[in-house]
Amino acid sequence: MEDQTTSPLRELLEQTQKKLDLVMAIDQIRDTAPDPTAMLSMIASLIIEQLRSELCMICLFDRETERLELKVINDRKEWLAKLGMESAYRLAVRAAEMNEITFWTAKDILPEFGLAVPPDDLFIVGMPIVMKAGERLGSLVLGRAGCPFRQFERELLDVIESQLDSTVVQGYLYNDLQQRNKELETIYRVDRIRDQSLSFDDMLAAVLQELRRGIQAEMGFIMLYEHTGGHLELRATTHDDLFQVPSCNEMIDQIGNEALQKAELVYHNDLPGRLNSVMCIPLILRDSIIGVFGVINRYGGDGFDEADRRLLQAIASQIDTAIFEGLEQRRLRQVLGRSVDPRVMQRLLASPSVSLLKGERAIVSVLYADIRGSTHLAERTDPELLVGFINDYLGRMSEVVLRHEGTLDKFVGDEVMALFGVPFPQEDHALRAVQAGLEMQVAHQGVMRLWQARGVEAAPIGVGIATGELIAGEMGSPQRTQYTVIGRAANLGARICGAAKAGQVLISQETYDQVKGQVEAKPIPGMQFKGVEHEITVYEVIRVTG
Repeated sequence: MEDQTTSPLRELLEQTQKKLDLVMAIDQIRDTAPDPTAMLSMIASLIIEQLRSELCMICLFDRETERLELKVINDRKEWLAKLGMESAYRLAVRAAEMNEITFWTAKDILPEFGLAVPPDDLFIVGMPIVMKAGERLGSLVLGRAGCPFRQFERELLDVIESQLDSTVVQGYLYNDLQQRNKELETIYRVDRIRDQSLSFDDMLAAVLQELRRGIQAEMGFIMLYEHTGGHLELRATTHDDLFQVPSCNEMIDQIGNEALQKAELVYHNDLPGRLNSVMCIPLILRDSIIGVFGVINRYGGDGFDEADRRLLQAIASQIDTAIFEGLEQRRLRQVLGRSVDPRVMQRLLASPSVSLLKGERAIVSVLYADIRGSTHLAERTDPELLVGFINDYLGRMSEVVLRHEGTLDKFVGDEVMALFGVPFPQEDHALRAVQAGLEMQVAHQGVMRLWQARGVEAAPIGVGIATGELIAGEMGSPQRTQYTVIGRAANLGARICGAAKAGQVLISQETYDQVKGQVEAKPIPGMQFKGVEHEITVYEVIRVTG
C-alpha cells in the first residue's frame, strides 16, 4: 500500500509525464500533418481529448489585413448553435487581446456579447497565442459543460500555449514556401508558353489560362496600350462578359490607367455592383508602355490577397518581355515583311529591337534602278500589257535585291529604291549594292526579251548607287509608314541613277572607295547634279573582279 508521501510524488510524476506526452504529441502532429490546416485541426482534436472539452476554436490574425480569422472549429456538443457565431467570434477577439490565459463562466462573459440567456453550465477558457517577442498571432477558445477547469488542466494549457506559437509560425513558413513554389512553377509554365513559338494571340490566350489556373478569379485580361490614340485597348480575355457592360468596362479602363499612372500594381477589393474586385499590373519594359495585365472578381468574395498579388507580379515579370517582343515582331513584319529577304527577317525576329525602327545613323549604300524612256513607253503600249511588263520587271528586280540581302525601300512608278547596310549592318554593303546593280542589268535583259516578243518596245534600265551616312528608320503617318532613309547620299544616288544611260551601273566616289579593289570601273569626271555645288566624279562599273 502506498503511503501518503509517495502518492503525491506519483501524481506529480504522472502529471509531468502527461505534459511531456502532450509536447511529444504536438511535435508528432507538426512533423506528420500534410498542411497547416490539417495540423491545427489535429491539434484541436488533441486538446479536446486532453482537456475533456467539447468546443475548441483556433483563430489567427491575417498577416495582411490583421483581421482575426477563424481557422479551426471542433464542436462536439453544438455549442456554437447555442452561442451564435457572432458571440463566439467576439469571444475569440477578447481572448486574443488578453495578456494571459483567462477562465470564464458563460453567464459571466457572454452577456457582454449580447447573449441574453447563456448556458449556465458552460465553462470557457480564452488563451492568447503570442510570440515570445510579443507579436500576437491569434487565440484559442475552449468550452465544456458541467465542471470548471482544474489546476492541472491550467498547467496543460501553459504547455499548449508554449507550443502553439511555434506551430503557427511553422504554418506560416509552410504557406510561404508553398506560395514560392507556386510562383516558380507558374514562371516555369509561362516560360514554356514563350518557348512554344505560338502566334501572338495564342500566346496571350495561353498566358491568361495560366493566370486563372494560379489565381482563382472570374476573368483574366490583357489590355495593350495604343500609342497613337494614347489609350488602352482590350486585346485578350478569358471571356468578355464584363467588358460588354459599359459601367464595368469604364471601371476596368479606369483602374488600368491608374496602374499605368502609378507604374505599379493596383487592386480594389471593395467595388460595388457586378465588379467586386479588380487587380492589374502595368506592363512597362525599356521605358516603353506595353499595357496592363489583370484579373477580375476573386472567387470567395474576399478580394485579392498578398499571395495573389505576388503571383500576378511573377507572371507579369515573364510576359512583359514576351509581349514586347511579340509586338515588335508584328511591327517588324508590318514594316519590313515585304522589304527584306525571309532569311533577313528571321534574323530580325530572332532579336527584335525597335531602335532600328525609331531611327539610327548608319553608313548605307543606296541603289536606284529606273527604266529609260518609260514615259514614251507608257504612251505607246496597251495599259494591260504595260502593267504586266512593269510588274514582271519590278518582281525580277526585287528578287535580285533580296538575294543580296538588301532592303527594298520603295517603288516609285517604275523606279526601284533599295538599301544595303540597314536594318542589319553589312561590312560589304557597297559591294553587295554593286553586285546587285550588275545582276539587275542582266536580269532585265531577260525581262525585255520576254516582253518584246509580246509587243513591248525595248526599255533598258539605268542603275545609280551612292554611299554615305544616312538616317534610317520607320517614317510616315499613323495611317501609313515605311522603313526608309534620309540624307545627302540618298539624294545623290537618285541623281546618279537619272544620269545613267541604258545598261549602265554608275556609282559615287564614296561607293567606289569601298569597292575599288574588287571591281573594274571607268571614271566619269566633271559630272554636275542638282543640289551638288561642285562637279564630281562618278564611276561606271564594268564588272566585279574580286
